[in-house]
Amino acid sequence: MSVLINKKRCDNADACSCIEECPTKAFYWDEENQTVAVDNNLCINCRNCMISCEAGAVKVARDEEEYRKTKTEYDEDIMTTEELFQDRYGAASIAEKYVLELERLEQIVEDSNKPLLIEFYNEDEAKCLINSIPVKEIIENISDSISFRKVNVSNIDGLKKYSISILPSLIVVKNGNIIYKWEGFLNIDEKGKLLDDLKYQLKDIK
Repeated sequence: MSVLINKKRCDNADACSCIEECPTKAFYWDEENQTVAVDNNLCINCRNCMISCEAGAVKVARDEEEYRKTKTEYDEDIMTTEELFQDRYGAASIAEKYVLELERLEQIVEDSNKPLLIEFYNEDEAKCLINSIPVKEIIENISDSISFRKVNVSNIDGLKKYSISILPSLIVVKNGNIIYKWEGFLNIDEKGKLLDDLKYQLKDIK
């Protein structure tokens, strides 16, 4: 048997579920190359990796024909690395410029004379990139002038002031006031719910 990984759809995080779920440790984090890797000599064909992969980026080929077919599909996948690796709602931060430390949050909110979109998330519980809504698609539905920041929150108790009870969550603040809030994760197929709500609630934002 041979395991194939579609690197165009796997976000190559050291916390990928396939590493944790593999009983023989065939899947591992390649520290040198900073990527998820697999040792096919250790694979026992349990398919835990396929079941647990949120991105559907892993395939255990049953025979040579299936291996060749899957490899061709992966090679011809139109997804690009640039499309995958962008900041997304509920996923770990990609661009350092968006990172905001929790300690600076209150001051940033108070000084927000222009609309500011803030995402709260827990990096340890972050979702797979491929299933997360690109932040740029959210911003495009609000205002060209809005700024965006991501705040990694390990303890949600620190967000009581903002009435946040679920991670991930989004708020829009302006002039120190919260003018919009969304709580809970939505995958890419459900983004219409969030975008429609944003359009309606923030149609007059400037």
